[in-house]
Amino acid sequence: MKYVDTDSETLQWFPTPMRWSSEGEREEWAELCALAVLHAHEEKPKRRRVKALRGFLASYVADFSKLTPADQAFLFVPVPDQMPVPAFLLMAESEGDRDTTLRQIIQADAESLIRPVEVESFPTERLGEGLRSTRYWSTADGQLMATVRYGWRVDEVGIDLCFYMVWNDPGRMAAYADAVDDFAKSLWISDTR
Repeated sequence: MKYVDTDSETLQWFPTPMRWSSEGEREEWAELCALAVLHAHEEKPKRRRVKALRGFLASYVADFSKLTPADQAFLFVPVPDQMPVPAFLLMAESEGDRDTTLRQIIQADAESLIRPVEVESFPTERLGEGLRSTRYWSTADGQLMATVRYGWRVDEVGIDLCFYMVWNDPGRMAAYADAVDDFAKSLWISDTR
């Protein structure tokens, strides 16, 4: 079984199971994440602060599997007091024309009434030449949203890979664009977990 791995050492990205074997497993994961995030921003975080962030993170990721049919997920938590942003990974066996498939998985031609979808080349050392798209759209109730999607065809393993994030604050997405790009460049496909 193939999966996506990273060697990113930033204390902002946390691998997140799509399904939990127990509530205890989820709480343990949330405790580790809360401690990492808070220690990155505070010398000695207070126990009540750790407990509050742990509880929030545990409830936030409880239903990830209901959000999207993704293969893997990461949680981006750049600072403790901002809403985290989930990042999802989808993998499929490569098929069809490379350029057509990559444009599909990054939604390059999706309708966007706000402004045209921004598409650009996105090369990485490990996954090769890919594409990145940024799309701005609004929900039915007028909330401005932004989606950033990355797509690669990894010929060595016969996999098409999509990494994406949906932001409810396009300004915040722009502020963290470099951090997200750096994380995307740290990804690779592995056979072992």
